[in-house]
Amino acid sequence: MTRRAEGTIGRIAARLAWMSLWIALIAGCDLPASAPCEITDPDGQAVANTSLGAWPAELSWREVWRAGGLNDDETLLRPAGVAVSPDGSVAIADWGLAEVIVLGPGGEWQGPVMTRGEGPAEVQAPAAVTWVDANTLLVLDLGAFRMVTLDLASHSASVTPVDQAFLSPVYTSGQVRFVALQPDSTVWLEYPGPIEDGWEERSFVRWSPDKPVNDTTMWSRARAFAGMTLAAWPRALLGVGAETWAVSSPDGRYELEVFGRDGTSLVRFCHVGEAVPLSPAERGEDADAEMPDEWREALRELGEPPNPAITSRIVVDLDGRIWVQRDRSLPGTFDGHGAPGAMYDVFLQSGRFLGSIRLPDGQRLLEARGRRVWTLHTGSLGESSIVALEIVGF
Repeated sequence: MTRRAEGTIGRIAARLAWMSLWIALIAGCDLPASAPCEITDPDGQAVANTSLGAWPAELSWREVWRAGGLNDDETLLRPAGVAVSPDGSVAIADWGLAEVIVLGPGGEWQGPVMTRGEGPAEVQAPAAVTWVDANTLLVLDLGAFRMVTLDLASHSASVTPVDQAFLSPVYTSGQVRFVALQPDSTVWLEYPGPIEDGWEERSFVRWSPDKPVNDTTMWSRARAFAGMTLAAWPRALLGVGAETWAVSSPDGRYELEVFGRDGTSLVRFCHVGEAVPLSPAERGEDADAEMPDEWREALRELGEPPNPAITSRIVVDLDGRIWVQRDRSLPGTFDGHGAPGAMYDVFLQSGRFLGSIRLPDGQRLLEARGRRVWTLHTGSLGESSIVALEIVGF
């Protein structure tokens, strides 16, 4: 069934019966008039958060382990996706190497479990990976239009074709802006769309072998420029976890909606927040030589968005918590793992605000569970490392 979101969050065409409405207000400071937290047209479970959360204001990080980097025996080139098993092992789908690599719970380098090739246990362009159980990996191979289920104990593999009509819009565009894979073999992609007057229609679509129909869950307009979308202009965002998924308002309000596996709305929640001020690069005033002069001129002519985006990325972690990135990527940059060193607001699956925390410099959020957070770090020489961090202070 096709579902779209326009003006309000992810309006589902065929929702199940709604739960009784209740509004939960966390005691604290008054909501600023410039950024109210009000659920629009609430007709189900809703939570309105103030700026106070359960986490202490002062939190810090402790590095637990690091793998990859400049170690010749631990090569990573372009990690496209990672997944963490119940025991803490990490599987990495490395797009650049065309390999799937496994790390032990303590960061021990166990090496590739899948390498480049056309056999059942090989991959060509691994774009996403997830754990089906403690001993089984599921890998999305965009290059071969298939998913591979790999049993690590026996190294046996089974192959499930993925509809080429579903993958082709992304494959032929040459840009994979968003991809997610759930343990039940549901694949999520963001489709590029037509551009008109500087606006591009982008949609999030899902597909699974059990329901082989392209299901557009939401769409919104994005400000398009030089083959990219500008993060300062509000658009709908999506985060996908193992059991739930969350979408943001396409019109710039700090409001999100969480859905269960079957598309039933679980909760809508809002939070107090104002957009990060536009940077010189976003205004076209940055003299960085890496940005062409014509880009700077075009950004200056475009001007500032009437209501700059408050959020720029959503991650649903292994506990079902929702991490909302506040910092925006700069024009001309693309990183599916978010901005380095970004600030995140963290919410329970219920919509309750936990607190805010900034990642260490140069690190991008990949996954989280409890106090443990896994990140991607890119060094000064372009080397990639997977880092396990621990939140200290709660």
